[in-house]
Amino acid sequence: MQYLSSNSWLQWAVQLEDEVDCDVAAGLDLGQNLAKYLAKTQAHISYEKLIAILQEELGNILSQEEIEEIVQKTENDILDCLQQKFQHPNVA
Repeated sequence: MQYLSSNSWLQWAVQLEDEVDCDVAAGLDLGQNLAKYLAKTQAHISYEKLIAILQEELGNILSQEEIEEIVQKTENDILDCLQQKFQHPNVA
């Protein structure tokens, strides 16, 4: 399915539900994982480029292992931040 890897899928699903005036639950049921899905589809960072930049700027100070650890932490921080941004507020 072509919609799974972009925002167009989400827009398509919402449009489909709006057209039939109901919640047809078409496609993936992301439920509580919607924020995680959106975060992963929005995080378009080239980690190879980030590693190259860090190696160029800090390669004489940090080891390759330390640079890769920084990149991994950065990826996790970015995904956490995006997940929080896309998280729906809880409604009581």
